[in-house]
Amino acid sequence: MKTTAIFVSALAGAALLAGAALLAGAAPGPVQAQDYKGKTVILGYGGGVGGGFDTYAQLLAPHFKRHLPGAPNVIVQGVPGAGTLAAANYTAEVAPADGTFIGVASGNTATAKLFKTPNIRFDPSKFVWIGSMTSEVAATIAWHTTGVTSIEDVKKRKFIVGGGGATSGNVISPTVMNRMFGTQFEIIRGYASSREAMLAVERGELDGVASWNYSSIKAAHADMLRDGKIRILLQLALSKHPDLPNVPLITDLAKTAEEKSILELIFAPQEMGRPLFAPPATPANVANVLRRAFDATLADPTFKADAEKRKIDINSPMTGEQVHALIGRMHDQPEALVEKTIALTNTGTK
Repeated sequence: MKTTAIFVSALAGAALLAGAALLAGAAPGPVQAQDYKGKTVILGYGGGVGGGFDTYAQLLAPHFKRHLPGAPNVIVQGVPGAGTLAAANYTAEVAPADGTFIGVASGNTATAKLFKTPNIRFDPSKFVWIGSMTSEVAATIAWHTTGVTSIEDVKKRKFIVGGGGATSGNVISPTVMNRMFGTQFEIIRGYASSREAMLAVERGELDGVASWNYSSIKAAHADMLRDGKIRILLQLALSKHPDLPNVPLITDLAKTAEEKSILELIFAPQEMGRPLFAPPATPANVANVLRRAFDATLADPTFKADAEKRKIDINSPMTGEQVHALIGRMHDQPEALVEKTIALTNTGTK
């Protein structure tokens, strides 16, 4: 598990909880903290079926089951609407606080309140954070035919990328780089995911993808990396991925201490890229059972072998205690710095 102290916090989120009530009424019955026998635990993930959060939850479920007392049934279920913030709203408002529902969402959940995200109904500091399966490193990539080989090239010419909504990393990240460093990203909105944007790149509609999780690239497009069809220009994270020692971090572009602090505030949630959390009212003894089962799962050689077999990246996982500490640091930044960061990441409502 990760032991290094990470600094701050992250991407402005947005999103209305639409449809999370579909899970209401399906909650399993109460359990004892030390005995889950005969019970069902739901891993409720945000995002689409077959996407990254679904993939990681599906990997975790059978192994997590073995480390929970009583070996309960552990199932994976999507929480529809508004990306992963819907899963966070549902976990805070509707889910049973008895250890039988666990939210799975993005690290940006941690800064939704800090960045005044509309329509959130949770305080991230109140969740019982169980741990994070991996630290995410997003990558800015260019298609091999563009001739673009570094982020400096994007300062010299227009570079067309695809984006989603106002809170998409594929909108926020290039917007921040344009405003801070004079890059010339042109953002074409309407792409639902990085995967969809990549298909447009292959069709020749876009030059590249501004923010795409490296774990997803490895899992789905290892051949493109191998064959040099995509070039990684920049890592959007606070720590380099072990596979990319020679690719610069976005914090390397900062020219002042304030710029670096702002970038750390934006991209720190990458450190807790795939976190799990329980409702705020979860009893301490139940929280401890969930955390220790999660820790044991991530240390389990069988789990590690399964992740490797499926080509699912497990990079610097975090304990629940480490996630709590990171969130505390995120919310302990000067108000003036937070306000500047909000202004830089504001991409409108479209």
